[in-house]
This record gives sequence, C-alpha cells and structure tokens, in this order.
Amino acid sequence: MNTTKIALFAGAAVLIAGGLIMVMKMNTPSSTADGRGAIGVPGPASTDRASDPFTHVASIPATVDPAPIRLEKLKAVDLASKTETTTRPDCKERQFRDPDGKNCDTVKVLETVKAVEAEFSYIGPQAATVDAPTGPIRQSFTVYFHPEEVPATALDSKVKREQMASLFQISTSRPIVQERVIDKQNSHICEGNYVDGNWVPTDSKCKDQVQYITRAVPASYWAVAVDLLHPAVAAR
Repeated sequence: MNTTKIALFAGAAVLIAGGLIMVMKMNTPSSTADGRGAIGVPGPASTDRASDPFTHVASIPATVDPAPIRLEKLKAVDLASKTETTTRPDCKERQFRDPDGKNCDTVKVLETVKAVEAEFSYIGPQAATVDAPTGPIRQSFTVYFHPEEVPATALDSKVKREQMASLFQISTSRPIVQERVIDKQNSHICEGNYVDGNWVPTDSKCKDQVQYITRAVPASYWAVAVDLLHPAVAAR
C-alpha cells in the first residue's frame, strides 16, 4: 500500500474522545504527501482500534474568521482504522516542565480502510520567518466519509470545485471546555535543570507541591462540522 495516502487518524480520534478538545496544537493539517504513521520509540505501547474512523469534525484556531472556509478537493484515500501508540517513558516529566516541547507519543498505523477525504481551507495566520513577514495564508483541515456516501462523479477531476462544494454543509461552534491549570498561587515548583535527560532540582531537598484548579472557558478553537447534504447512500 502506498503510505503517502494513509491519513493519520490519531489526531481526529483524540479530538472526538476529548469532547472536541484539540490535540494538535492549533489546526490539524490536511493530508500531505509524507508518510503517515511513525515507528515507535522505546516505551510502553498501546493498540487502539477506532470504533468509527470517519470523522466529520475538525478544529481551527478561534482567532481566525471561519466564514472563508471553502472546499479544496476530494480524493480517495486509505484511512487509519487501527493504530499503535508508543510513549517515551522519560517524556511525561519533560512535557510537564516544558508544555511547549515535543509530543511524548508516536503513532504507527496498523490497519486502514477505504475513505473519501474532503480537504477544506481557511485563512489563518503565518508565523514570521527570515524569508517572509507575518501575514495571513490559507491553511487546511480534512474530514472523512465512507466511499458509498459520496457520489462517484464528485471524484472526477473534471468536476468544478463549486459543484463539489454544493454537496456539503459547514457549521461552526466554539464550545465551552473545562480547563485544568496549575494553581500558581498555591503551588511550588522546584527550580533545576536537565542532566543526562533527567530533571535534577537545584536544591536536592526540594519537592514539587503542585495544586490544580478547573475553570470553564471558551475553547481556543472553532469546532467545524461538515455534513453531506445528500449522501449517495446510508453509510454501513
């Protein structure tokens, strides 16, 4: 199988399992030409089989205007239906002390199913680089449908984008989510440094005393639901 067509389902699965709480920093990127699934690094592994890998919900940053969302293309893909997640044993502590660090988990695709990938785009921010200033650019996200739901003619390369877009209805919402954060006023976190990959406190007698609070806040993303107006047939 051509791995360039394997669409990594893990991000979408976490989105649904967490009550649409975004896992991918902001914006789950669209299907790309790179290989989907990564070889696990040493550490405990768990195998997850998604009950339904066909997700019609994605997320985009709450800082963008959802109005310009538009369909870019439809294509047939192999969608991950079973994945293996591997977690680095020394990574969780790093993630606690450096929340912006790398994700501790890697995902390997074990099984796939046939699907139709619908790629949509929106106007999002672009980080400033040496070669380009900060400015808006089109970014993308994907949702997936059963092949029998989408008319076969919609996948014809000769069909205009406007005609394909008429098959879908897009709705957006900004959920209220429960956010668990460190109570800085009532917590004490020891100072220190990493030595050979391990956190070593400056004061060997110091012990972290961390308290958490939970608060209801608007999500930092728009939940974007994409529905077929006239499915070809009911999904199995």
